[in-house]
Amino acid sequence: MRQNVNHLYNVYLRTWDQDDIEGYAELLGDPQTMQYISAGTTRNRDTAAAEIARFQQEIAQQGWSRWAVSLGLDSPFIGYAGFAEKEYGINFGNRFLKKYWGSPYPFTAIHLALEHGFLQLGFDQIYTLTNIKHHRALEMNRAFLHLPEISGTVMETPFGPHLKVDLTRERFMEISPLNRARIDRFSRRLTRSHAPA
Repeated sequence: MRQNVNHLYNVYLRTWDQDDIEGYAELLGDPQTMQYISAGTTRNRDTAAAEIARFQQEIAQQGWSRWAVSLGLDSPFIGYAGFAEKEYGINFGNRFLKKYWGSPYPFTAIHLALEHGFLQLGFDQIYTLTNIKHHRALEMNRAFLHLPEISGTVMETPFGPHLKVDLTRERFMEISPLNRARIDRFSRRLTRSHAPA
């Protein structure tokens, strides 16, 4: 049974189930989505199922991992957001199906995951690691962090240079009201656009 981790309006951060495999396989199989992820190669359905199984195991063992995102608790997968323990500490990552790029849902899901990580799980600091050529993701980071320009530490990786950006709980608490206000504006606009004429 799916469990809600955090939600705001109709955006749900939740646990995974077998119904998510097809959506996640679609994401991993899209060349444009995967262009700047690791080696930039697509992955198949079996890999999608194995990764979901790993996420589920981590959630069962430690209470956190990457979580599925959907528009309603029982609705289909649209992407993921969450954490993984990696070389430099607690890594935050997110990916979304291409048709949701440019929508307010990724921004909202990122806020929900970070809020849960800092306020419920007690993380003191997390980091993101983004390919320096992945301009869309870097711009999302800049906007979320309310920076005039994105900055961090360029790290050499097997997949080329990546920008490491650290985020502390203190900084998250500073920007959280601004991001929540932005999400509220998103919701009001969507409500008006779907109102009957």
